[in-house]
Parts: sequence; structure tokens; C-alpha cells
Amino acid sequence: MSLTHNKNNKRFILTEDFAQEVKKGLGRENKKLDPKFFYDKRGSELFEQICVQPEYYLTLTEYKIIIENIDSLLKYYYNKDICIVELGSGSSKKTKILLNYFLKKQDGNLHYFPIDISQEMLYQSTLKLQNDLPKIINHPIASEYFDGIETVTKFISSQQNIPNNKLILFLGSSLGNFEPEDAIIFLRNLREKINKEDALLVGFDLQKKKYILEAAYNDGEGFTAKFNLNILERINKELDGEFDLENFRHSAYYNIVKNRIEMHIISKIKQSVKVGKLNQVFDFEKGETIHTENSYKYSLKSIEQLANKSNLRVAKNFLDKNEWYNLALLTPF
Repeated sequence: MSLTHNKNNKRFILTEDFAQEVKKGLGRENKKLDPKFFYDKRGSELFEQICVQPEYYLTLTEYKIIIENIDSLLKYYYNKDICIVELGSGSSKKTKILLNYFLKKQDGNLHYFPIDISQEMLYQSTLKLQNDLPKIINHPIASEYFDGIETVTKFISSQQNIPNNKLILFLGSSLGNFEPEDAIIFLRNLREKINKEDALLVGFDLQKKKYILEAAYNDGEGFTAKFNLNILERINKELDGEFDLENFRHSAYYNIVKNRIEMHIISKIKQSVKVGKLNQVFDFEKGETIHTENSYKYSLKSIEQLANKSNLRVAKNFLDKNEWYNLALLTPF
């Protein structure tokens, strides 16, 4: 079941948003593009490939944390029936573990609301999940996060057979892509849209040795490089761009001062690139970069500070044995 209406109009709005962001981002002195635009169909497929690379420890570590701590999560909701909402659901592979256990706990009455900007990925993952867990009641929503949350809240309030308590998942260290100030704003806004009885389960990649972090974003098979450069290919396909990907390269490194991985696309040569639908030409110097993503790495202390500034508290941290990664259960004050 989908709660998204007028899909063609939704697609048009997202395309217009992409066009405006590209125009603004490439028109800056220090060029940048928002990482949310990585996730077209091809980008989502490439990210799934990244997640199974041996260097990319984040996905496997988060997966193990969920498996090893599922009983603790179930105990937290011992006397409650809930529905599960996921922000940026992607393929929902890790989520399937949680869904399966909560499905058994609630005797097959579990409503799941995956929210993802990629309509294609959402459609594919929903079909697979319905096949694997046929008793799950799926409500896929193709939208931005807050629009999706509002849709979920209104829908639940209009129904009598859906639990009002929500476990909201934000996995994959996605919050790390936000600037620290924006992460606070995001969580504050999210807090305002949820009930006091709701909870958030948020993935945080923790600070660790530089070589481990840099290897995760420069996998040997080159999937991260393809993923990064695919945003230029998306401009070519959707906005009639003329980017020659051979003239650009991927770069990812750890900024120790800011505790973040930075991803860039670097122009190999001096060049000018036309984007037809924007009716604009963008100039690049040799070595000039397009900043595409930051991935901030947290400490347990900085997670607690972030939560408190967002009117939330850390109810429990779930860590792996190496303390490389944390799943924080956040609840409203």
C-alpha cells in the first residue's frame, strides 16, 4: 500500500528541486552538490554494492549490532505495540531483522512505513520485503523525510487499528551527512513531529583511525568512485548535461580537524561544461573540486550533546565490540 499520491507530480517536483540545486551548487565559487541527489536508481544500486565491500565496515557492523541487541530492543517495547517508520529505507535489508522480530512480538500486526526519495528503490525493496515477510503491512512513501513523517502521522491518526507508538529508524550513519548545526535542526524538527512515546534508533559512525575511515570511502573495486561520479551522469541524463566523466575523478579523505570524511569530484583539466536544461555553462579549473559529501564521525560524548541540544536523550547506546559504530536509541524529554 502506498501513501504517495500523484506520483508524476512528485517526480516533477524532485526534478525541479534537482535542477535548482545543481544551478546553485555549481554556480558557487566553491562548487558543491547535495548528497541526497546521489540516490537515483543507478546511485542506489551502486550504494548497495558499496555496502558489501570489505572496506566498508559500516553496514556489516550495524547489521551485527542489530542482531546482537535485538532482545534489548524488544524488552524496551515489551508492553507496547508499535509501528516502524524508516527514513531513507533503501533496500531495507538490515531493517528486515527488526521487522521480523517485531512481527513475531505483535502476532503479525506490524505496520511498516519506509520513506525514501528514490521511488525506484522504494518500489523494488517493497516488493522484495512483501515477498520475504508477507505478513508485514507495508506503506511505502516516496518523499522527503519530513513530508513523509507528516503523511505517516496524519494517516495513523485517521486509523483505529494502527498503534500510535512509533520506532523511527535512521540507519546507515546518514545523520553524519548533515553539518553539525543542521543535524541539531533536523533532530529538533523531527522531535516536534513525533509523540513523547516515540523513539528514534539512529546510526552513528564513531571516530577511529584515519586509515580505516579512508579505506571505507575508497574501496578497491571502485564502487564509491562510481557512486560519487554518478551524480554527474545524473545531471547528464536528467538535465541534458555534457559532463565527460573521464575528465573528473573521485577523492575522499579524512579531515582530522573537523572529524569528517570529505568526498569531492576533482576536475582533471581546465574545462567548460554545458547543462542544456539550465541553459548554462559551468567553468572548471584544473584541480577544482565539487564538494559532494561530508560524513561526520562522532564520539559517545558528542552524540549525547547532539541529543540534548535536540530535546532528546540517549536512552541506550548499542555498540560493536570494537566500538567503531553506535546505534543510539533516542527518546524525547
